[in-house]
Amino acid sequence: MVRSLLGFVHRVVPKWNHAVLWGWPDGEDSVIALEQALQATRIRRVVMLMSEPAAPLSWQPGGKTRRVKKNSAAGVFWFCCARYVFFTHPCFTREFPPCVVSVNVWHGMPIKKIGLMIQGDPPISSRFALATSPFWADIMLRSIAPQSGLLTVGLPRNDRLFSNREKVLGKLGLSGEVRLLAWLPTYRKSVRGLPRTDGVDAGNVFEMPDVDPDGLNAFLKARNAVLLVKPHPMAACDTSGSWDHLRIVDDAWLREKSLSLYECLGAADLLISDISSVVIDYLLLDRPVIHAFSDLGEYESSRGFTVEPIADYFAGPVVSHARELMAAVDSVLSGNDPEAAKRRRLLELSHAHRDGGATRRLLEAVGLIDG
Repeated sequence: MVRSLLGFVHRVVPKWNHAVLWGWPDGEDSVIALEQALQATRIRRVVMLMSEPAAPLSWQPGGKTRRVKKNSAAGVFWFCCARYVFFTHPCFTREFPPCVVSVNVWHGMPIKKIGLMIQGDPPISSRFALATSPFWADIMLRSIAPQSGLLTVGLPRNDRLFSNREKVLGKLGLSGEVRLLAWLPTYRKSVRGLPRTDGVDAGNVFEMPDVDPDGLNAFLKARNAVLLVKPHPMAACDTSGSWDHLRIVDDAWLREKSLSLYECLGAADLLISDISSVVIDYLLLDRPVIHAFSDLGEYESSRGFTVEPIADYFAGPVVSHARELMAAVDSVLSGNDPEAAKRRRLLELSHAHRDGGATRRLLEAVGLIDG
């Protein structure tokens, strides 16, 4: 009843010349990129709908920007009156009126099944969605089915991969000689959003059952490397451990450093992940990737993949145990990159544009700036 009433109000109220940004988490990199770029457009106001609008941010919003709580009367008001809505996750409505330029920015190209490929997970019917290449556009069409098709312009968050390494390391309190590594596992058991369990939950932040944090820290220290491990926002995250060269981080930790996740990724020499879409994004930097995937078979049976055979789409070696992982990391830090050719083939397949201009292309496509 409430959703139907909100849908009616959304259809009939006049639309003003402002843009609403609905991201999750609040400091998501696509939101940051869009908020900054919209300052120089014909938009009169940028409204960021946030879970915690008063919380500190990792960046300074522009003069056009207003922060409003999502689940509030003011949030509903600004949302219903917006001519432009950019969102990364489900928002107030499942269907936008034709007069609204609605863009499902999403949060990465889906190697694992999403939306219409998963029973019980219908997508939001937006006017547009985004893709990084024609190959992924086809998969996004079958997963999300936007009303007017895909904009193959890239993802705004990927613009922030092209960060200044020296500045990022400085904010992290690291010297330029340190090798910065990033580990981003996807969730196995969601504690937020749509309840589901995929693969086998390892019971730790690494989603690898035999990782010894103390041993991993000693391994990293001996190689003058620092590893940032950031669990997926939908996973449980215990950041209570403290080590010199191993840091378990969350969004609050990043905000304290005045950094975003993709700024850190842009400074990282190596990405460790499993099947997260961040792997596709990281291809833009042409740096080594290791897939830490101890439950590959179980994950394929439960969640499933959008591409087959999945082995053809791994951007680096696949490891299933901590000992294999450390051997693979050691090889990369020693200067080896045996899967560079395969990674570059995936880059060609996955990215029609290989620059930091995705946000500008998106705003050109929706008529907010001139091409």
